[in-house]
Amino acid sequence: MSFSVFDPLGPALSPLTLVAMAGPVWLYLRGAARVRLVGERVGALRHSLFALGVVGLVLANNGPLADTGQRLFSAHQVQHLMIRLIGPMLIVLAYPWPTLRAGLPRRFRHMLRSFARRPAWQFAARGLTRLDISFALMIAALYLWQVPALHNAALEWPPLALLAHLGMTAAGLNFFAVTLDRRDAPEGAAQSLRLLALVGIILSNILLGSLTTMKGMVLYGAYDAERLWDLAPLDDETIGGYLIWVPSSFVIIAAIILVFNGWNKAEIQRWNARNTWTRSNAAALDFPETAQELRLKIAEPNRRMGRTLALVAAAMFAAVMITGATIIYAF
Repeated sequence: MSFSVFDPLGPALSPLTLVAMAGPVWLYLRGAARVRLVGERVGALRHSLFALGVVGLVLANNGPLADTGQRLFSAHQVQHLMIRLIGPMLIVLAYPWPTLRAGLPRRFRHMLRSFARRPAWQFAARGLTRLDISFALMIAALYLWQVPALHNAALEWPPLALLAHLGMTAAGLNFFAVTLDRRDAPEGAAQSLRLLALVGIILSNILLGSLTTMKGMVLYGAYDAERLWDLAPLDDETIGGYLIWVPSSFVIIAAIILVFNGWNKAEIQRWNARNTWTRSNAAALDFPETAQELRLKIAEPNRRMGRTLALVAAAMFAAVMITGATIIYAF
């Protein structure tokens, strides 16, 4: 089934995706003009990041890339890279939530505040902002749609492809909103756990990407009818696996650098606020004055870091072994 049956103008210019992106862009532009309602200064850098993220999502769903992605597995993985990682990360780095909220009509802003106080809404929000849940959704968004049966079905039935791309975008936005949250613990996730989650994403990219790259059989036969440039199916899937493996991991490495930067800023803020009275003497424990107090303070964090590094090393070793065993015995 051609994509144009579901989306009248086809992937060259998809009205569905353009309309889906037009709403947030309109809210953002409207909110940017309401400086007082935004409540904070939004500089040119944040505006540029938001624009780049939106442009990335639009390009991934329209024009030459979307059409090529229907006919080459490797081009489809470029789409997934932009939809699941690059676009969402750029949008989250822009921290557009205050601007988008300011762009809402007054009645909708009141409704949003009213919804935010409802227990069901708070329960759902707490679930989506949990690091473990956002991590699981991010992994599922990658692995679920790479299952050959689902992937081939999505190519042949456009509504399923649209659902896959929307799910990837939502999972990416949610994951990066949690891992790149400007708030430190306890309001946000612990910085060390954010790093562990990002390393886990890299490992998942390596595992799936290397399996797809090194296998010796064709899994995604839905491209065969219209595959471009007479590219051999196995070569096409090998290139696609490399894209899952290497470029995707580099995007996550950039996120890891940003988390380290945020962690450093949080430590500086805590140090600068060390003399601020917090109505609790427990705050004094955050700033040890003797060697013994320092050892007591850093003992458990050091043990946690050691366990984390050991877990990462074990996970990388397991990924290599699982990949090798799967290639040898399954393919």
